[in-house]
Amino acid sequence: MKKISLSRILAYGSILSVGLFWSCSEDPFELTASDSENVSNEAITEAYLEDVDDMSALAVVAEPGSLTGSREASGGRGEKPDDGRFACATVTLEFAGDNSLQNPHGFITIDFGAGCTDPRGNVRKGKIVVEFLKRRFSLGSKIITELQGYSINGISIEGVRTVTNVTESLSAPKFNITLTGGKVTWPDGSFATRETNHFRTWVRNANPTLDEIRVYGAAAGSNRRGKVFQVEVSSADPLVYKRECALSNRIFMAVAGTRKLTVDGKLISIDYGDGACDRLVTITINGRSREIEVQPQ
Repeated sequence: MKKISLSRILAYGSILSVGLFWSCSEDPFELTASDSENVSNEAITEAYLEDVDDMSALAVVAEPGSLTGSREASGGRGEKPDDGRFACATVTLEFAGDNSLQNPHGFITIDFGAGCTDPRGNVRKGKIVVEFLKRRFSLGSKIITELQGYSINGISIEGVRTVTNVTESLSAPKFNITLTGGKVTWPDGSFATRETNHFRTWVRNANPTLDEIRVYGAAAGSNRRGKVFQVEVSSADPLVYKRECALSNRIFMAVAGTRKLTVDGKLISIDYGDGACDRLVTITINGRSREIEVQPQ
């Protein structure tokens, strides 16, 4: 079996390398250098932005046992979530003048200052400012996240992300997520842009470690090579993220579902598998497929 190395991908603060495994064939399917770069550019940009979104959601979560899912008062749980990414940050909570038990409204600032290092060795700088309106699990509630001079490991991230609850469900709330002005800039000056409109269903379990996130929708922008791209994920085959995979195997990527990436006029299908906590995905181009294993570096 022959193996080649592809570009590195960062997923939620962990740098990953990808290997392509070939089956025995006289006419092997080859993923070009351009294709591999396009796939990794999509993954790395999304990972940086999803990391911010996940931190914002954790900051807003209410004390354990709350049915509303929102901060309602300054009491209860501490201001800093029990998550390593917040370990070195200063987290402050300020309620707006119209805040009430029925309609919570406030601002959470996650301040990393001039730079601090989390337990995984990631260095974050700047601020993540989160505004929350209404009870999180009520129809029309919002979480609006704005980045102020924010960076991770020297990578600057910009954009305003708005998460709106479109259901009244407690067991599987569904949110519409939009990203405007999304931009990721690397130290060499290269950058990628991204605009997003997708839906996320949070399938909750009595044991939170078994929670799942299911995502579908669209995104568009340009990658580090200046190539315009479009991404589509069907509601019939959403991307599935499992918390148990992240906790037990440090797998932060989707473990099921299919993503369609169009760039340079070429359609690339990325199949994340059947839900097993592994790093295997299948890439298909022009009807020809190969399996890729994403491995920790």
